[in-house]
Amino acid sequence: MRQIPKSEIETLTEAFAKDGSHFDAGCDESDVEKYRAKCHELMPSKHVCIVKNWTWWDIETSEQDQNHFNSNSLYPALIKADCVIEDEACRFANGDWVRTSYLVNFSDNCIFETNNTVYLLVGSGNRKTVELDAAMSFF
Repeated sequence: MRQIPKSEIETLTEAFAKDGSHFDAGCDESDVEKYRAKCHELMPSKHVCIVKNWTWWDIETSEQDQNHFNSNSLYPALIKADCVIEDEACRFANGDWVRTSYLVNFSDNCIFETNNTVYLLVGSGNRKTVELDAAMSFF
C-alpha cells in the first residue's frame, strides 16, 4: 500500500474540511422555484441540480492548465456541495454530496452552469482556492 505524504494529507484536509471565506452568493430557499424556471427557460436541455451547504472552489492552475481551460471555454472553478436538495437527472439522492465539473457560466448570483448540468446554489456558501490535484483526488 502506498504511504501518503503528510503534505498531501494536509492539502486534502484543507480542500475538504476547512470552510474557506464566506461567499455571499446563492438564492434564498423561498426563491428556488423562480430560479429553477429561469434555468429551464435559459438552458432547456440541461437538468437542474439544487444544492445547499456549498463551497466554491477556485482551482489553482498552471499556465498550461489555464490554456486548456481557455481553449475549452471553461473556468477553473467547481462547486462542492454537502447537500443535494434535488437532482432532476436522479443521479444523486436527497442529502448526498456532489462535486461539479468545471464552470461554463455563473449568473444571477446563484446559477452555476457546467457543460451538462445547471446547479442552483441555495443559501450563502464559502469560497476558497484549491489545488487541482486535490480537487480531482477523490473523483
